[in-house]
Amino acid sequence: MIHVVCLKWGKKYGPEYVNRLYSMVSKQLSLPFQFYCLTEDSTGIVDEVNIIDLPELNIHTWWYKLYIFKEGFLNLSDEERILFLDLDVVIVNKLDSLLAFNHPFCISSDINEEKYNSSVMCFNANSFRFIWDSFWSQKEYIMERFHGDQDWIEHVYPTAKIYPKANVKSFKLDLDSKTPFSFGKFGRFFRSRFPKIFLPGGTVDYPKDASVVLFHGKPDPEDVMDGPYDKYRQAPWIKQFWLDVE
Repeated sequence: MIHVVCLKWGKKYGPEYVNRLYSMVSKQLSLPFQFYCLTEDSTGIVDEVNIIDLPELNIHTWWYKLYIFKEGFLNLSDEERILFLDLDVVIVNKLDSLLAFNHPFCISSDINEEKYNSSVMCFNANSFRFIWDSFWSQKEYIMERFHGDQDWIEHVYPTAKIYPKANVKSFKLDLDSKTPFSFGKFGRFFRSRFPKIFLPGGTVDYPKDASVVLFHGKPDPEDVMDGPYDKYRQAPWIKQFWLDVE
């Protein structure tokens, strides 16, 4: 049994993001699974999603991801696997390949391909409690000095397997989504004031060889499915995988 987990904290993403992610997983994961959402507000989330009430821990945003490493999380056996997915990923092909890697901890890459991005993580249950314990014992110090959860994970466990780009791609970095001439703040000004003239044309090709496309930072999937967003081109295939999930 695979245990798929997502996190919804605060107001950035509504329940529709959880429901869409669940639908995508249902279509693209062949193995038996249970789906969970770690949240402080489950309003609007479909009944098929198991809700894990998020306690008030005096932390914020992405730091709550580290809670999935807490001892006894989901009360699983050591043989079971947890697959964590961010709410803003788009699943475009079967997820089974992500679970086929024979490594106790796999994670997606960041802007630097040798750095961690915690949008996708797959790991053995009960094996990484030290990630949470070491954070919790000095959380104020860590949150002041580290940019986010993925930096802390990399700091305390630098030997994770980073997923190849063939499996997990970045919309920003790997799909030729950005106009090559953005012209910094001047380009942003003209694209916002005169979008019909200065927004990039063309579309982003569907990444047929990937399992997951990451949308770290802006744009979000909804920003580029119907048209371009700032310096990023339109990706109409997002509707097929991210919206047409009913």
